[in-house]
Formats: sequence, C-alpha cells, structure tokens
Amino acid sequence: MNARTLFTEPDDLMAAELAGHLHHIITLTALEPFDIAGRIDRAICGYKQSRFADTFQYRFRLTGLTPGEARRMTDRLAALPEIAGIQIEHMISRL
Repeated sequence: MNARTLFTEPDDLMAAELAGHLHHIITLTALEPFDIAGRIDRAICGYKQSRFADTFQYRFRLTGLTPGEARRMTDRLAALPEIAGIQIEHMISRL
C-alpha cells in the first residue's frame, strides 16, 4: 500500500534565515514491524514505538535536515509497501 503525504511545500530559504535549530518530528505508521535505523542514515532522537491492533506506530525526531530534505526522506519512506502513513512536523527551537 502506498501512503499519501499531506503537507505543504517547505521553504528552505526561510528556514535558513530563522534563528534557532530546526527539528522534524516524524510519525510513521507501518503494517508490520519496521526497522527505522536500517532505513534512515541519521541519528534518531526521542524514539517511541507503539502498537495499535494491526499497525505499528513509530515517532522520532531528526535534526540537521532542511525542510526539503525531510520532505524527500518522508516521501521515500511513504512509497514503501509496508508503510500505511507518515506525517512530519517542522519545529524551530531557539538557542
């Protein structure tokens, strides 16, 4: 099953001008157990895994990506057949 991402186009230029650290909170829903670390080549923070009936939900934070890089990564993951859905939150925290 291909998942559909529902978020607007990010503005990498605006993100680069903002003072603070850019974080991305990813929530991924899979139809079977999913190896997050094997699919993402970045350090994952705040990892949480839950199981709901027939699905598995993974929530984690990534830093060091532009909004465009984060969007492309989630689009790549959403195309995998075992992924039922994925969403991304872009967050800016001040130093």
